[in-house]
Amino acid sequence: MLNEEAKALSDGLARSHEFTDYDFWRALKSIEDELYWLERNRRPIPIDLIYVRAIVRTARQKRLFIAWDPAPFDAF
Repeated sequence: MLNEEAKALSDGLARSHEFTDYDFWRALKSIEDELYWLERNRRPIPIDLIYVRAIVRTARQKRLFIAWDPAPFDAF
């Protein structure tokens, strides 16, 4: 569960036009790769990396949901 600051950050990222869906996918892929490398090498996992993954993952899900919305706000 994300705190209010993280929720606000993920909302801002989801609504940003500066990032594409590919950028979100690529960021998540890079984070997952880094976490995999750390785990395989039995290195400590920074909690900040877990938070960043949660924020990016949430923003990507929100972006996908916003794009799917059958009745967008500007339709009226």
